[in-house]
Amino acid sequence: MGLIGFNNIFSSNLNNKLLDSFIEYFDWELLNKGNYFNSSLGELSPNGLDYSELKISSSEHYPSGSAWEGFRSNWIWQSGIAPDGFSEPLVGSNDVIPGISGVYVDDTFYSSSTTGDYAHKVDYFDGRIIFDNAIPISSKVQAEFSYKYINIMYASNLPYIREIQYRTLDKSSFFNTTDKGDYATPSEMRTQLPLIAIEIVPTRTFKPLGLGSVAHKFVYTDMLFHCVAEDEFTRNQLVDMVSFQADTEIPLLNLDSISSNNAFPIDYEGVPVSGALRYPDLISTYCSGSARFLNPRVQGMEMLNSRLYGSVVRITAEVIQ
Repeated sequence: MGLIGFNNIFSSNLNNKLLDSFIEYFDWELLNKGNYFNSSLGELSPNGLDYSELKISSSEHYPSGSAWEGFRSNWIWQSGIAPDGFSEPLVGSNDVIPGISGVYVDDTFYSSSTTGDYAHKVDYFDGRIIFDNAIPISSKVQAEFSYKYINIMYASNLPYIREIQYRTLDKSSFFNTTDKGDYATPSEMRTQLPLIAIEIVPTRTFKPLGLGSVAHKFVYTDMLFHCVAEDEFTRNQLVDMVSFQADTEIPLLNLDSISSNNAFPIDYEGVPVSGALRYPDLISTYCSGSARFLNPRVQGMEMLNSRLYGSVVRITAEVIQ
């Protein structure tokens, strides 16, 4: 029979399929439970700062005046999210350019399809507007956007290359500081709380699907969900959100088909492609089996310091391979 479990050496293996599928599943399903806040034009924080106003990004990858970032990253580009009791996310209706409808510069609105001096794109991962051509640094730049409250991410993004940023739900005066403080660090180097970071544990067990079965079997893979928040109450909520999914069946993405059809919804810059497929659309077109949550175990509930609370939920994913 030869080697089994994969088609060729370049195929996406089960670990990657599980990790990507679980992240996309939790990210989408939490949005449909109200996991976002809207920042409307001119909306003021309790201390009088405009939530919609952006600042020049501290990233060295862009010329000064090209990239402008918000106080929170991880913006929403998907439409069709309408949880009961919540206002819909602030996104436009242009499927060719999914996401927010445009940007305001010195109180003049420029739509997402604008050409010329104020043509721009949006990096939704890092929460920033990127102009094709730099605009004056004295400009007032604003955007109406919605950002995710709980961030779902790969645990591999947590180590030393990123800095945990506290107290980001209320815009502070430090936002406009350019030479020191949290916001002096580029948004791609900051991790905002609360978050659930997911990783694969290097353990695996098997069980035959049937008597004499070799090509098909039950595969059991353990995964860790790191739940991190700034307070005990929120940390406990994250633990419940994950552990209550016991016996839930989750569809798995066919990463090879998505890749071969160039159907990834977001490009390397965090910008949605034209006609980007939302999670339900990806699953309906590129589904490859399913995984079942088994035996959630909470491993430790710790206060790492006075403003950092963490816990780990270990879950076994059952797949027929």
